[in-house]
Amino acid sequence: MLVLKAAIILAHLMVVCLMILPIAWQKLTFWWLDNLINLQLQWSILALLLILLSLKYLQQLVIPFSLLYLVVITYNFAPFYKIEGHKEKSKEILNIAQLNIQYGNPGIDDLVVELGQSNYDVILLQEVGDNEHEKINKLIDYYPYSAGAGYLENYPSGMALFSRWPLVARKTHNLGYVGGNIIEVIIQSPENAIPIHLFALHPGAPRNKTLWQLRNSTLDYVAQQVSASRLPYKIVIGDINTSPWSPAFKSLENTGVLQNSARGFGYIPSWAPGSTNKLIRWVISAYIDHCLVSGSFKIINKEYKTINGSDHVLIATVLGFE
Repeated sequence: MLVLKAAIILAHLMVVCLMILPIAWQKLTFWWLDNLINLQLQWSILALLLILLSLKYLQQLVIPFSLLYLVVITYNFAPFYKIEGHKEKSKEILNIAQLNIQYGNPGIDDLVVELGQSNYDVILLQEVGDNEHEKINKLIDYYPYSAGAGYLENYPSGMALFSRWPLVARKTHNLGYVGGNIIEVIIQSPENAIPIHLFALHPGAPRNKTLWQLRNSTLDYVAQQVSASRLPYKIVIGDINTSPWSPAFKSLENTGVLQNSARGFGYIPSWAPGSTNKLIRWVISAYIDHCLVSGSFKIINKEYKTINGSDHVLIATVLGFE
């Protein structure tokens, strides 16, 4: 019994530490620790289970740990549910969608038809396989402007961006490693000719220290590019393989002077491996697909839906112009 109680206390302390890290540390030197703090949803669920276990074996610790968990969970998740007073009156509306389709997705043909018939103005696709270029290029029939397809005749880091709005400038940054390509475009709104500076990226998953450092350097590079842009409307979008709790994400926000468009729209289970059950997907998910925008935008709406054959969800963000 003493061993069990000691194990429960140690588990409590471990979970508390992992939940407090995003609050207390602005920089981490251990890649595996950075990955662990991205799982705040899972640590919150584990905290609840530990409280239930403590009701039977450690009643005297239930109240203090419950209060501590309540404060930390509220701090970590409140921004997702904070009401921001979203406004719907704008000169123009940009409806932008992002989707990591997953390499080898068997439903590409149906997906292309669905996206072509949608009301999205801009679509960013990621993990486009080398043998899927011809199928994906059919989207040009619906979206006459593209980057990473057609015009560039390739898919940098498996990315393809399609737009119904004119692309007045486009460029691919190659940082010299797999996952180190960044699509940079300037999109012009059709009604008022408002330019929007957009950066799309998909750095590799940080499975080891080297890949973690490369991901961080990619985010740092994009942040510097965004900061140097003089256009008021700026967007950074993609599967960036980190969560809002990571110091790397916060650095991207701060250096690029960007805001997370997810604020006020709830937690989005953007990636979850191996299950089509909605509850299971939510429980094992990580929030790693993001759309960050400059403060000039009004964030009108954000929603997501599951896509057959993909371990990511499609996320649509509706932005308004002052």
